[in-house]
Amino acid sequence: MSEDNARVKAHNTVALLSRSVLGWTVAVLFGVAGAFSTQFFGFPNMLAAQATIGVFGLAGGFSHSLLIRAAGGKVSWKQGLFLSIVWALSCIGGATPLFFALGTPLKMAVLAFYSFAIFGALGGVATAFMIRSLFDNASSRDVIPCVLIWSFTFGLATIASDALGEGLQTFLPALIAWSIAFGAMALIIGCGGGYSIVHFLRAKRDGKQAFERSRIDYKAPSKEKNKRYILALILLFIPFYLNDFSNIYITDWRLWISIDYTTVKLFPFLVVLWLIRSKKMQPSEFGLTAQPVISFVTVFLIGTLAATFIDQNGYLILNKFPGYPPLDGMPEIESPLWNWIDLTVGLLIVGIFEELVFRGYMHTFLTRYTQRPLIIIGISAVAFGFIHWSGGFHNVIATSAIGAVFMVLYLRTRSLPAIMLAHFAVNFIDFANLIPKSIFRFL
Repeated sequence: MSEDNARVKAHNTVALLSRSVLGWTVAVLFGVAGAFSTQFFGFPNMLAAQATIGVFGLAGGFSHSLLIRAAGGKVSWKQGLFLSIVWALSCIGGATPLFFALGTPLKMAVLAFYSFAIFGALGGVATAFMIRSLFDNASSRDVIPCVLIWSFTFGLATIASDALGEGLQTFLPALIAWSIAFGAMALIIGCGGGYSIVHFLRAKRDGKQAFERSRIDYKAPSKEKNKRYILALILLFIPFYLNDFSNIYITDWRLWISIDYTTVKLFPFLVVLWLIRSKKMQPSEFGLTAQPVISFVTVFLIGTLAATFIDQNGYLILNKFPGYPPLDGMPEIESPLWNWIDLTVGLLIVGIFEELVFRGYMHTFLTRYTQRPLIIIGISAVAFGFIHWSGGFHNVIATSAIGAVFMVLYLRTRSLPAIMLAHFAVNFIDFANLIPKSIFRFL
C-alpha cells in the first residue's frame, strides 16, 4: 500500500469513527429528552426506563444507518427504519431484565453486561446482515465479527457509564456526573459501531478477517493412519472416563490426588508428547497454534463469560427435569497448601489437557470422517459431557453445553491457548470461591 493510500485509509477510519461517535452522542441527547418527558408525564419507573432507552436506541440505529450510507452503502428509508426499530427493541430488551432482579451493585453490573451484550448481539445480527446485503464483498460474508463487536460494545458501555456516573456523583453534581457518564456511553458505542464499519471495509480491501473463520480441512480416512488415530483416541479418552470412579470410591484425598494427577494429567501429557516427538502428529493437530492478540482476548472473554453463565445458571433450569443424581464427589483436600495447588496449577492443567483432547484431538479425528461443523460440535460436546458422568445427568448436560461453546470457538480460530485459559477461569470461579458465584446467577 502506498503512503498516500495509507493516509486516505487512516482519514476514512477517523472520519467514520468520528461520525459514529457524533451520531450516538445525538442519540444520547434524544434519550435524555425522553427521560425528562417520561418524568413530566409521570411514567412508572420501568416504563420510563424502557421508553428512554428505546428512544436512545431508535436514534442510534438511525444514525448508524446514515453512517453505513456515508461509507458507501445504499441504505433505503425502509432499511433505515428497520435498523432503528431493531436497535430500539435491543435497548429495551437489554434494560428490562434489570427490573426483575435484586442483588449487590456488582451483581447488577454483571447482569447488565450480560443482558445488554445478549441484546446487543441481536442488534448486531441485524446490522451485520444489512451491511452484508449492501456491500458485494465475498471476503466479508462472515457476520460474526460485527456481531461480537456490537455485543461487547453494548455490554461494556452499559456498565462503564453506570460505574462512571455513580462514582462521579460522589464529588460532582448529579447532572454533571451523569452527563459525563452518558458521554462515555456515546464514545464507547460510537467507537464500537464505527469500528464495525471500518472492519468491514478493511476486510473488503485486504480480503481477510480480524477474527477469521478457519476452514475445516476434510481428510478421507486412510488405512495406514486409521489405526494410529484410533489408538490415540483410546489412549487419550479412556482415562478421563475411568477417572470418575475415584470420585465415587476413593475417600482419602491423598490417594485421590495421586490417581487424578496420574490418569488425567500426567498420562495425557505423555501420550501427547509421544505423538508429537515421534512426529506421528503435529502440534497444530492438537490446536497448539499461534493466535493474534485481539483474537486471543476476544476468545478468552467470550469463552469465560458464556461458559460461566451456563455453569452458574444451567443447573437452575436443569434441576426442574428428571435425571440421575450425583453419584458422589471428590474428597475434601484437608491440606491448605495442596488445596491451593489443586485450585491453581491443577485446574490449569485440567483446562490444558481437556482442551487438547476434547477439542484439539477430537477435531482432528472427526474431520477425517466429516466436514460438517454441527456434527463435530455435537459429538465433541457429548463426549466431553460424559467424562463428568459421576456428577449426575444434569452435570453431563451442562458440561456438554460448555463443550459446545468451546468447540465453536475452536472451529473459528483453530487455536486452543485462549480456550484453555477460559476453561481454567470457569473452573476457578466455580471451585475456588474467591469470586462470589452468586454474582453470575440470575435465574
